Amino acid sequence: MAEPPLLLVRYRLAGGLFDRVAERCAVAFMDGPVLARATDEQLARAWGVWTFGERIDEALLERMPALRCVVNFGVGVDGVDRDALARRGIRFVWPVGANAEAVADHALALILAVRHRIVENDRLVRDGGWEADGYLPLDSADLHAARVGLVGLGAIGRATARRLAGFGTELAYATPRRQPPEVEAALGIRHLDLDELLAWADVVSLHCPLTDETRGLLDARRIGLLRPTAVLVNTARGGVVDQEALIAALAGGRLGGAGLDVFADEPHVPPALRALPNVVLTPHIADATPGAEAALVAHCAAEVLDVLDAG
Repeated sequence: MAEPPLLLVRYRLAGGLFDRVAERCAVAFMDGPVLARATDEQLARAWGVWTFGERIDEALLERMPALRCVVNFGVGVDGVDRDALARRGIRFVWPVGANAEAVADHALALILAVRHRIVENDRLVRDGGWEADGYLPLDSADLHAARVGLVGLGAIGRATARRLAGFGTELAYATPRRQPPEVEAALGIRHLDLDELLAWADVVSLHCPLTDETRGLLDARRIGLLRPTAVLVNTARGGVVDQEALIAALAGGRLGGAGLDVFADEPHVPPALRALPNVVLTPHIADATPGAEAALVAHCAAEVLDVLDAG
């Protein structure tokens, strides 16, 4: 009897459609980054890899002759050479949109946290500042009726727009390809050129993938277009923004604040960024919710089963 195909999985999963995958594969849970922990023998035998945030390129594929399926367990694909996979007939599984609701929730949370200075006020209360003589509330800003610009209007951008509509915001978006009129009408959103959007918005929220075209999209020039009171929120990829230029704008009072879930060199966050009081930082956990994980697993497992069925 032939051995079941070997599937290398980054961390332990169970339940739902993944159990059906596990019935048909020899699953090796690596309890960490797959490519750093797998042996040469495991890489040579592996039919599939289920991971995220790892570099998958020609050099690796040379070491994995049996590979037929790569699962990118997230929507960031900047480390994967998809052209190399296609040339070798290796199926690429990418659950784009499956985590949209969770990431949109997190983007909204960051917007509110920065505009209402939640973290600063929390620290003030804990440090006894509220009880001090001469206490005055920190200035905050309404989200209601604010101008919010979304850079990218895929599944996450659209989910964010739906949430923002409930706050009575004025919405605009910038993308290279404009959405159909019926999509714009349903979301109550209009299209602007990127530079125009940056100069117009009170809040800019990034929802675009990291590609050759979007790397450094918000460079020093474009960051300079933002209003001095504006807030920048990034739940997309750190590389979309020139991080040093962002720090300089925040530290110099040329930008009102930022809410960041992603960074240029994760997990390293520059001390200069961590020291800024007008920035809310989270450790790339926008989709780290049970609902998002269940949706991601279901999407990926269904496609893996499809590859298995195809032989």
